Amino acid sequence: MKRYRLYIDESGDHTFSDLSNPARRYLGLTGCFVESEVYRTQFYPALEALKQAHFPYNPDEPVILHRKDLINRRGPFWRLRDPEAERRFNEDLLRFLADQEYLLITVVIDKKSHIERYGSAAYHPYHYCLAALLERYCGFLNRFAHIGIGDTKG
Repeated sequence: MKRYRLYIDESGDHTFSDLSNPARRYLGLTGCFVESEVYRTQFYPALEALKQAHFPYNPDEPVILHRKDLINRRGPFWRLRDPEAERRFNEDLLRFLADQEYLLITVVIDKKSHIERYGSAAYHPYHYCLAALLERYCGFLNRFAHIGIGDTKG
């Protein structure tokens, strides 16, 4: 029986405000799950090596790969303003993603359609996505008789 760690992160906004703006209309929740032993011996060491190869290392302030900070070149990602550094990082990141063993589940909600359809009975967008994601994660665990482990961000 294997144990799978689940990491969850969102993309977008969880509120029902300004839904005519395409940048605020959708909320996506992605769960990445990795077998615990694979995470400990392969995934985590390779991810840390990737980050340390491209960004300053400080064990008290570990680099977290936030999409918004990467795109805007904020924090340690200022180094990616150099096109050659960006190219090397992107190649290494894609190689890391191709080489690792993990599964992804992504749930996206169109908040405008959801609120129009259900009105005051609409589920909170984050809760809706989380329930759908966990349902799929638990389905995977049950189907293959595995055990799930939740983990915090970071």
